[in-house]
Amino acid sequence: MSYYETFLLFLPLVFCGYASYTDLKTQKIRNVCSLGLLYVGMLSQLMAWYLGTTTPLYILGLFFGSGVIAFGFYWFGIFSPGDSKLFWGVCLIFPLSLFRDLSGSMSFPPLILALNIVIPYSVGLLGYLLYKFALMPNKLALFRGFVMSNFEKSALFEKLFNLLLFIGIATALTLLLELIGWQLDRFMELVLVLAAFALVQKLLSSVPKTPVYYATIGFVSVWLSVWSAPSVPEFLSGFAFFFGLYLVVFVVVKRLVLSLASLMLDNVVDVGHLKVGMIPAEQIVRVTQPDSSIRYEKKQVAFSSGQSDNIIISPDPAGLDTEEITHLQHLAAAGAFAAFGNQIRIQPAIRFAPVISVGALLTVLCQGPFYLKLMQLF
Repeated sequence: MSYYETFLLFLPLVFCGYASYTDLKTQKIRNVCSLGLLYVGMLSQLMAWYLGTTTPLYILGLFFGSGVIAFGFYWFGIFSPGDSKLFWGVCLIFPLSLFRDLSGSMSFPPLILALNIVIPYSVGLLGYLLYKFALMPNKLALFRGFVMSNFEKSALFEKLFNLLLFIGIATALTLLLELIGWQLDRFMELVLVLAAFALVQKLLSSVPKTPVYYATIGFVSVWLSVWSAPSVPEFLSGFAFFFGLYLVVFVVVKRLVLSLASLMLDNVVDVGHLKVGMIPAEQIVRVTQPDSSIRYEKKQVAFSSGQSDNIIISPDPAGLDTEEITHLQHLAAAGAFAAFGNQIRIQPAIRFAPVISVGALLTVLCQGPFYLKLMQLF
């Protein structure tokens, strides 16, 4: 690797280090850091084109591909705008020679960086929650709440529908990959299926949940699964696999992690004591009753579901602004939140610049996804 390429590897670590410092100290990432990294990243790609190590088509794919992933992190309510711009800039600056031992989709810098951010962060958070759970005195209350919330009639129906949707998306994605001839290893295929399912759920969140909606989506998912199966045994084996995957990921792990995170990390705050920048840990939804009366419900969600007419607040890394707090306080004064004591759960603000910095460092040290290096060691 040349001195110039080594310098390019050093630059994102410097930018990320400064972004982590400002994020931890002021809870903001300065534009001079995130936009500066985007500018330097584009210059490095143009220089690589000049040196003959890349092509304009690859530069366009890298620019828009990393931008889409960065926007996805923001859209799902994981990153703030500053975090997304920082991620975007880091993706652009890595030289291609860093991933010379990789091929196919696994050599795409945005995908590598995303994996090196999401997986260590998820493992670290899960480890912390399990540690706190081990010290918790009354563990049965958590399991009791988990069982009760998952075996309600409405919850069972929603999970059955989501299972059909998940199997339909997995089938459609498998057919699409076979059609375009895109070969992925099993792990990446599962990651892609989970990401596609989360994306479709996010897109469908604003669609009215009518009987026609459930019937149409359910029928299409079942028909697609049956039509694509070459035989009944293969259909049953595929159904059993995706059923098990859905049960483990979206019923057991997701709900338990959300319950643990809510119990261990969130604080209950009175609506009158809300401050600008506080991040809700739950969603408050306005529900119209058959008699045209209005009531308000709380929902536990993993990601921000976006704002609609019926969603009052939702988890958002940007936090509450003055207008939202004023609206909530007016509703509380009118008795709208009396059912839950005029209180809202607030989650701690997560500083993702240090997490992105760790992901960038892992990318440089491992020259690809870090888990591939771990697999080589074992």
